[in-house]
Amino acid sequence: MSIPGERFYKMSNAVFCYGLTPIQLSAYSYLVCCAGQKDRCWPSIKTIAACCGCSETSARAAVKVLDERGFIRKVDTYSEYRGERRQTNNTYYILDLPSLRAEPKAKIIEDEDTDKERRFA
Repeated sequence: MSIPGERFYKMSNAVFCYGLTPIQLSAYSYLVCCAGQKDRCWPSIKTIAACCGCSETSARAAVKVLDERGFIRKVDTYSEYRGERRQTNNTYYILDLPSLRAEPKAKIIEDEDTDKERRFA
């Protein structure tokens, strides 16, 4: 089945190992999609929110977390308009995924009586 104007993008499966909330994952995915083959994009918070199905406040919070955790770098962008300096849409740079921590989430303990029984600590 073909969808007119369809576009595809690649994203590492490792993104699911970072414990992102659904809105954070959606916002990151949307920014990666917008950037395409480039390393940057500049959608407005209003557009991010609309495309991710969340409020502007939630989209802003998700972008802030993604920036703090090193998934993206947000740069405030300004332009001159009639002699005034005004902020326009932010520029978002897509960064390489941050390194994962080496700590295991759960430790498997073998039962002494039988190898079949396992429990998590």
